[in-house]
Amino acid sequence: TSLAVFGKGCLAASFNCVFLYTGELYPTVIRQTGMGLANTMARLGSITAPLVKIAGEVFPELPFIIYGAAPVVSGLVAIFLPETR
Repeated sequence: TSLAVFGKGCLAASFNCVFLYTGELYPTVIRQTGMGLANTMARLGSITAPLVKIAGEVFPELPFIIYGAAPVVSGLVAIFLPETR
């Protein structure tokens, strides 16, 4: 259980970093629209997570594929994001 608590803490810290980086990424004129869009995508991900688990009852490998591929794809995309000051 201590590993799960540590993982949850790291997840919360990374969410805060992503929230700050998203605010720096968009220009001032569309910053709130961009933040709203990013927040909406995060909520949609939260909604679909239980559906992936349910679909895993039919195709047992599906949760491992989706939950394993999502961080890899996100990491690869993050490499191409611009550096902020």
